[in-house]
Amino acid sequence: MTSVNKQLKLFGIAGVIAILNIGAHLLGAKMFIDLPMAEITMALIPVVMIVLCIVGFKMADKE
Repeated sequence: MTSVNKQLKLFGIAGVIAILNIGAHLLGAKMFIDLPMAEITMALIPVVMIVLCIVGFKMADKE
């Protein structure tokens, strides 16, 4: 894997984590809190973010 290709994949992972963070804040707003899947989605977002961070660290660690 080339350095540029790896950097683009890591940039994509960082972008997904940022979008998940923004989405979590939007789901925490008062107008969305009554949706049936909001609580489950809010609970899964940090887990997905941690998994993406682990994948990113492992990808960055490879030579």
